[in-house]
This record gives sequence, C-alpha cells and structure tokens, in this order.
Amino acid sequence: MVTKSDFVLEWDKALGFRGDPFTEKILGPINTFLVNRKDEKEKLNWFFIKNYSYGAIVGEAGVGKTILLKWLEDRLAKYNRIHAVYINAAVFKEQVNILQKMIIPVLSFYEKNFSKPHLKLPSSEFMGFLKKKLEHKSVALLIDNAHHLIEKNLELIKSLRREGLKLQVIITSTPNEYEKSRLAELGQDELNITLRRLTYEETKDMISKRIEAFGGKGAYPFSEDNLKGIYEKADKNPKEFLKMCRDEAIKILIHKREELEKTHYYAGHEAKPLKTSNKQTLSSEDEMDIKIRKADNKEIAEEKKDDKKKLIRIKFAFGKDEEKKKRQESGFAPKKDETSKQKLAVPEKQGFSDRKALYDDDHKEALVNSLSSTSPRRKIKPEPDKKEYLSESDKLLKELAEEFEVK
Repeated sequence: MVTKSDFVLEWDKALGFRGDPFTEKILGPINTFLVNRKDEKEKLNWFFIKNYSYGAIVGEAGVGKTILLKWLEDRLAKYNRIHAVYINAAVFKEQVNILQKMIIPVLSFYEKNFSKPHLKLPSSEFMGFLKKKLEHKSVALLIDNAHHLIEKNLELIKSLRREGLKLQVIITSTPNEYEKSRLAELGQDELNITLRRLTYEETKDMISKRIEAFGGKGAYPFSEDNLKGIYEKADKNPKEFLKMCRDEAIKILIHKREELEKTHYYAGHEAKPLKTSNKQTLSSEDEMDIKIRKADNKEIAEEKKDDKKKLIRIKFAFGKDEEKKKRQESGFAPKKDETSKQKLAVPEKQGFSDRKALYDDDHKEALVNSLSSTSPRRKIKPEPDKKEYLSESDKLLKELAEEFEVK
C-alpha cells in the first residue's frame, strides 16, 4: 500500500512496480513496445524487398530511431539469407572495428573461444574468410548514431562493396549531425525516413505498456491531466517524456499521497460507488471525493431484517392442555390437593429454556416464588404502615433491580 514518506529509495516497489518502467532501455518483445510507426515499417520492408544498398533514418534525439533500428534487427534475424549486424557508433571512443563486429556472430563456439582465427588472419586474407563464413548470406549493416563514424570507417564500408560483399547499410542520425557528416557519400538515400514526434495518444499507449510490463495497471500513478502536462513539458519527445514521468511518479509518492487516493487510476481500478441509506447525507464539512448512491428499498429491508435477527426473542405458548404437557416436559409437575385446587410443585429442575417461556397466572406465581426463594435476600413482605400494594412480580423486579445496584 502506498504510504506517505519524505525519504524514498525503492520508489518503484512502493508504487507496486517490479522495476523502473521509465528506463531508457529498450524493452522486449520489441514489437510490443514500438508504438505505431506503421509507415516507417513499410518503407523498411520495401528497402529489403527491392534490395537497395543505402538508407538513412533521421530524427531528433530521443524520438525513437534506436528502437526502430533494433526492431529491424529483430525482424531480419528471422531470415537465414540475411546476416544483420547492429552497431552503436556512439559507444566507441575510437575507430569502430566493423569487420570484427561482422564476423564474430558467424564463428563457431570453438573459433570464438579457442582458435580465434579472426584475430590471427592478415588483412589480405580476412575478406576471403568472411565471405566463406557468410556463404550465401548478404549483410545488413545497421549503424546507430552513424555521425560518430570516422573517415576510416566510411572508407572501409566503401571498400567492402568494391570487393563484392553483398552489403546493405542503414544508418540513423540527427538532422544537424547528418548534414555536417560525410554519410551521404555511402550512396543515394533510398529509405528517406524522417521520424516525427509521437502524438499524445501514442505516448500514453507507450507509457501504459511499459507500466503494465513492470506489474502496474494502466497509467497509474498518473491521471489524464498529469500525462498531458508532462507530454507538453517534454515537447512531445518520447525520451524526455520517460525521464519526466519517473520524476513525477516519485514526487507523487513523496508529496502527493492525496492525489493517489483521489485519482481514478489508483491501483488500476476506478472507485466503486458506496451504498448508503436514503436518509444518510454528508455535510459540507464532511464532503469526500467518493461516489455515493442511495440504497433501494429492497436493500434497506434486508438490513432491517438482519438487525431484527440479532434481538433475543421470547415466545409464549397458550392453551391449557398443551400448556400442561409442555410444563411437565420442562420439569414442572402439577399436583392436586384435597380441595382439587391446582397448585404447582417446586420445579424438579432449576433453570428453564432461554428461548421459550410458558405463561399463565398459576405458573407465573409459582415461578416467582421459586426465583425469589433462591435469592440471597429474604422474601419481601408487605409493610403494614404503607398503603402501596406490590404484586409478587413487582416485588421480584424490585428485588432484582436492587440486587444489580448492589453489585
């Protein structure tokens, strides 16, 4: 459960996530997290169908060039006739060893770990060895942040084509860096993709998929207004949007617990309406951000019925014959004297059923006498100096009341 705190380390766990859904890392399966880009996918497909040799994907930083290129690598890996090689030129401080990147994936386990022929061969024999390993496959060279390539890298790519290697090159870059670089020397751009920024709905879809991948629900902990505000502040840039979402989620966790409780995205479920009596109202001071509906007559009747079941009920039975029989069964045996006046003997069993009592005048008097005789006090006698007359039942009630007061 989310709790308010002024110091948070494992903020992702506090929000119910299994990790950081706002990480810049590309998540898999990649096709699930690549939002839309239908037109760009179609252009890339035609590029390989028509066997073009060079194409460029240009776009602002953080707009989605890398994930599109990784998606292409994933799709090409399903075909044996194409050997796809992904290189991020931005991570190399020196010259990128393109040949090593190309040959290592096609080496056997023994060659990779023990013999390592790719490190021992002279440069004059290296190309022949590479072609032998590739067999009939062509090479798709996918270079991310290609504006970091140095002149020697560009010359190597040109020489590979001159030596007859089946090579298709796709690069990514920003518009400004592409214009300043010599990448256009690699050939005519047959791809011509300029990535646009994502729409708000596409961005919302992207963040929801990421949150759900880490165990969350929908866009929680963000409301619609939160997401729209972040989208505008990030200038519609997906990479900046993810960074700002992380910061906002932590702020909500630390400072704005009330927003978590009020939002319709709380824990992925909307608040359920509360059931109240039709007489129940809330004052202006007690107003709450909840949904309230009146209970219908059927529900109120059921609640009253349940309350009645909780009461202790005493059931009285009437009828002379049936009454005598039940008294005998309960331990009260009637006896007759010489004048044939009916009297009740002292009960054979002390105590009686707590659910049913049998009632008539004679039984009442005998019961009162029996109970009063067991009281720690003496039986109350009428006082001669007082005119007020108390019946036996009133005396018993008075005696019990006094007894409880003493205790």
